[in-house]
Amino acid sequence: MKKTILSILCFMCVALASNAAGIGYINYDVVSKNYSLAKKYTNDLNSKVNSIKTYTAQKDKEVANAKTAAQKASIRKTALAEIEKKQKDYLATRQKYENDLSQKINAAAEKVRVQKKLDVILNKDYVAAGGVDVTAAVMQILK
Repeated sequence: MKKTILSILCFMCVALASNAAGIGYINYDVVSKNYSLAKKYTNDLNSKVNSIKTYTAQKDKEVANAKTAAQKASIRKTALAEIEKKQKDYLATRQKYENDLSQKINAAAEKVRVQKKLDVILNKDYVAAGGVDVTAAVMQILK
């Protein structure tokens, strides 16, 4: 009787183990460097940063060329308000882009997870050992 129960338990363990599909992982660095939409968003954000830098440099010159303390204070006040506005725009745009990319990448990862019959797909940074790299498959769907 004990051998029969033990045999059944062993069979169940083997059956359960064979149903485990596994874990996949995505290398987000590769995705961010190769996904065309991520590149576009990065370029757009870099353009916003450069715009802020250019504006700041221009206003610094205006302050340096101002003749009175009142003129300098006025230029600074106006410039600070504009820079704050530009920074808020940058942060809002960045958040929008991050959300959009995350949704698209997660949708592609879900398709790959179903196709490859994986249990879960994680960020490569959270996988110490093992797993299946599905970055290329996700990239293929994103293109």
